Amino acid sequence: MILDGDNHNLARLNATLACHFEEWMEVEVKESKAIFSWTKMYELHDADIHTLVSYYRKRIPCACLEEKYKAEKSVKKMGLCYNPNCSLPERKAERSKMFCCTRCGDVNYCSVECQKDDWKAHRQFCDVIAAKKAAFNSDKQS
Repeated sequence: MILDGDNHNLARLNATLACHFEEWMEVEVKESKAIFSWTKMYELHDADIHTLVSYYRKRIPCACLEEKYKAEKSVKKMGLCYNPNCSLPERKAERSKMFCCTRCGDVNYCSVECQKDDWKAHRQFCDVIAAKKAAFNSDKQS
C-alpha cells in the first residue's frame, strides 16, 4: 500500500487497526501499560507519509521500505493538536515542536496557548488518565 503510492488511505486505516491491536495487547493481555494511547491511533489515522513509512518500517522485517524511508525522511512528521479549537490547518503541527501534557502524557498541543485553551475540557480526562497510570505504576512496584 505504501509502495503503490495510491493507497495511503488504506495504509492509514490498516496502521490504525494494527496500532489498536498493539495497544490492546499491551493493556489487556500483557498488562504492561495502564491505558490505550488513543492519541497515537488518531495520529496514524491522519498520518503523513513519513509517519506511515516509519510505522510500517519498524514492524515489517524486510528491507522493502528502506528506499521509501530514505525518500520520505525529509518530510516533517506532523502531529495532531488535541485542542478542538486549534486554528492550524487540520490542527496539525510539526511533531518535534509540539507540547505534551506533562500530567497525563497522553495528548499533544501545538502551543502553550492551545494547551491552556483546552485545559477545562482536558482536565477531566487528564485526571482519570493520570490516576490510572499512577495506580498501574504503584501496582507494578508492589
